[in-house]
Amino acid sequence: MRIRFFSYFYAPCIGGGEVILQNQAEELARRGHEVHVHTTPFTNMDGSTEVARGSAVENGVNVHRRPSRWLPGRNPLEKNAVTPAFARDAWLPAHLLVCVGFPSLHLDALVARKRMIGTPLVVQNYITADFLTEILAGEGGMNKSVRAAYWRRWVRPALATADVVLADSEAAATALRQRLDLSNVRAHIGMAVNPAEFDAIGPAEVDAVRAALGLGSARILLAPSRLSRQKGADLLVAAARPLLEAHPGRWKLVIAGPVNEPAFAEEVRGLAAGCPDIVFTERSRAEQVALFRAADLVVLPSRGETVGGVVFEGMYAGALCIVSSAVEAARDEYLRPGENGLLVPPEDVPALRAALSQGMESPMAAVRAAGRRTVLERFTWARSVDRLLELYPRA
Repeated sequence: MRIRFFSYFYAPCIGGGEVILQNQAEELARRGHEVHVHTTPFTNMDGSTEVARGSAVENGVNVHRRPSRWLPGRNPLEKNAVTPAFARDAWLPAHLLVCVGFPSLHLDALVARKRMIGTPLVVQNYITADFLTEILAGEGGMNKSVRAAYWRRWVRPALATADVVLADSEAAATALRQRLDLSNVRAHIGMAVNPAEFDAIGPAEVDAVRAALGLGSARILLAPSRLSRQKGADLLVAAARPLLEAHPGRWKLVIAGPVNEPAFAEEVRGLAAGCPDIVFTERSRAEQVALFRAADLVVLPSRGETVGGVVFEGMYAGALCIVSSAVEAARDEYLRPGENGLLVPPEDVPALRAALSQGMESPMAAVRAAGRRTVLERFTWARSVDRLLELYPRA
């Protein structure tokens, strides 16, 4: 089957949706499908860096990076506007079209093709239930009212045209069905883990990344996500700093990820100033996996998202995972508090500190083992793509 994915961003851009897309595409290619990804050259979600434009085969996937313009500035529909040159690509031969994310210019182009010639269309959505509710409420001024009207009058008919709309959590799927009156929505947790990638990292690689970051023999509390307010690094620093300062050098908090919001990153660095046991870094993928292998605790104090894929990576690596209940799929589906991880209320610094203290003082071996089993049973890329193919319409 010839499958064409359309997305604003793709690897080496780092984000949950980009990790999902890359691994889905590569797994489908390994199974013999002809996979194309149409994307922009941007390697950061703020448009600050990019790679060469053009087409190339990357790990079996045909990647097409098209000329694109980044138009910064707030507007009623999105914080920034990206204008990729997908008009021609949307009409290339395909058995299945997949739009990654919405609203988007490529969704409009793919819907036009679906309506005119009937090519099967899937939309992969990463919006949370809470954010959809906020959007449709239209509260907060004219911009918000315009955005709400746009979603109801333009985005909703486009989504209804697709064969399948995939939501990243059951909560998001329910919200799309109820708030936009869609009957074609299915829940599919797209994020997963490649066990071979983690199993290839041995003690030498772990020791090397420890040495590079000056971690010595300290135990590791890892926050493996980009620096944006959504991810809650400020909450984590506020919760962890007193615990670190109570036992200097015993633990290190490693905040490892790209800077997506420079002003917020400076705010977090200010909160951490003067504490030598808080380390900021951005590593290669192999080094990031080595950090997972080194970590005793993996923490995602997010203010809101659907899945939290780094939790699966932490679970597989054997870390105790502490997750905000604002992560919808963790709250509703895969994380069982006290059994395979710990769940804390969003933006509750005392509760987060209590969970960190529990994890730092107790080995909780049974909880760690249960987390790893959760991933092996449900959240490897092979199992994820098996479920995905069941949801794709037959071409």
